[in-house]
Amino acid sequence: MIYIIAFVVLISVIVFVHELGHYLAARSIGVTVEQFSIGMPPTIYKYKPKNINTVFVIGALPLGGYVKIKGMLDENMDTEIKGADDELESKSALEKIWVLSAGVIMNIILTFFVFSAIGGIEGDTTPVDQDAIIDFVVPGGPAENANLVIGDEIISINNIEVKNWEAAVSIVEKNPNQEVSITVIRDGEPYQQNITLSSGVNFKAGRVDQTIGLIGVAKDMKAQELNLVESLQYGYNRTAWSMVLMSSSLKMIFQGNVSRDEVGSVIMIGQMAGDAAQAGLSQFLFLMALISVNLAFINILPIPGLDGGHIAVILIEVLMGRKLSVKARMRIQSVGMFILLSLMAFLLINDIARLF
Repeated sequence: MIYIIAFVVLISVIVFVHELGHYLAARSIGVTVEQFSIGMPPTIYKYKPKNINTVFVIGALPLGGYVKIKGMLDENMDTEIKGADDELESKSALEKIWVLSAGVIMNIILTFFVFSAIGGIEGDTTPVDQDAIIDFVVPGGPAENANLVIGDEIISINNIEVKNWEAAVSIVEKNPNQEVSITVIRDGEPYQQNITLSSGVNFKAGRVDQTIGLIGVAKDMKAQELNLVESLQYGYNRTAWSMVLMSSSLKMIFQGNVSRDEVGSVIMIGQMAGDAAQAGLSQFLFLMALISVNLAFINILPIPGLDGGHIAVILIEVLMGRKLSVKARMRIQSVGMFILLSLMAFLLINDIARLF
């Protein structure tokens, strides 16, 4: 049950914020939003306020959401455009792009506030000091294999002087799978050893497409509580990190460097949501932030049917100096929907195969 509840909460919050962005942006330029839906049919709740022309709907299946904007050619395949002032098609290119990109912007904002909340709840961890003394040696790692021990002070690597821990880390990361010469002070005496470094992805910087050197040593860490300003700074830094992470992940996907086991559909998201919820609030919020920024990056891709696809069509029309015909745009939408549905089917089949 916790997996279902966690999934519903996770998806509902992220989708609601995304669609709210489109809704508020459309209203800000005088465009009518005919329907604001969270969840997919069948409808379990519908509400129409007296003072606005929007019907608010909750669907039984928590698998997405939708904002039906008047005078917009989208996946509804609705060609009924009359040129009224409250239709999106009557607005300028910049106004259209503002409405179409607002969902992505709101997902980035959500990511920022969620990470800020994590900073306020959990605080941060920092090294107890910045000296180059080894506080921990990873069992079986390159450092242990080269007989480095806790208490050794690194003074040089490859004859480059090391003044602090960050300087040592910087040199090591630049030499993945390379042999380096390291000199430490042990019991007041210099000790020199050659070490063949291992390697791993640069997850710390979010560059999963980048390999860095690893030596297998670490500093002791201490917990640090964050005030409001520090929490917001933490949220900003982690949001920037997550955006780098998603862009480098997408790069690897397009290059074909990601296996089928590393991608999934709503089934995988449900499993991850349940596991994160059981691990604690911070882990659940961390997953929410990552999926929110993931949704932003996916939606801005120039694929027909996605927000980025609509924006691409607008930019093409600007460059051409005229609008595409309704027939041409409907064909583009049809191709986009075929691509998206095919991708969804592939991911679902992949998840089901993984489960069994």
